[in-house]
Amino acid sequence: MQSKKEDFIREYKEAIVEWTKVNQQEILIEYENYHWKNRDHDESVRARNELERKINLSRKRNVGGLDLATLDEIYDWGFNSRFPLRDEEDVISITKETFRNAENRDYSNAARKLMSITGVNISGATKVIGLSDQERLCIYDSRVGHALRSLRKNDKKVVLCPPDKGFKRDYNHATKDGWAKNYERLIWTIEIIKDYLKEQSHLLRIADVEMALFMIGR
Repeated sequence: MQSKKEDFIREYKEAIVEWTKVNQQEILIEYENYHWKNRDHDESVRARNELERKINLSRKRNVGGLDLATLDEIYDWGFNSRFPLRDEEDVISITKETFRNAENRDYSNAARKLMSITGVNISGATKVIGLSDQERLCIYDSRVGHALRSLRKNDKKVVLCPPDKGFKRDYNHATKDGWAKNYERLIWTIEIIKDYLKEQSHLLRIADVEMALFMIGR
């Protein structure tokens, strides 16, 4: 896993840093503009932080997994719907393995495990994963992918854009496995962006950069 990350950094770090230099001001401005569901910035960030708190409380109650009530809160926040799988025992077991992978920094298998559930796509899977630890994890949806459309190496996108009604789908990677691998690439990409911004005295979490990208990609 570490070797894959090192290979990625070696190949793409320079391009990501250059992209960040060009887009730094927009990232900082759009983070401050972040909002969701008719809430202002502070209320929107608080809502995410409250979900993070509830996720961690649920994991303590359920030996590392999430219960349905917590998953339903995440899906209501993100999609105005309930979590697709309705069996309490199954969701606790699946999310327990999901978070075990995430804690081992195996982000692709974390996302892949959740997407094994019928009706869970990359956006839904990474809302569950990303909100659990906003210091080092993030959400991967079409707006985030669209914001990174100009981040390229040899004219190829570094991170692909997931499907959505509003944006062109990157069809050649439109498999759950492909999106899981791109989630890993997104996290590594944002880590590089975050580290560069830190060097410029801007202290943001991984999720804060994602929020900025979400706004840029609208």
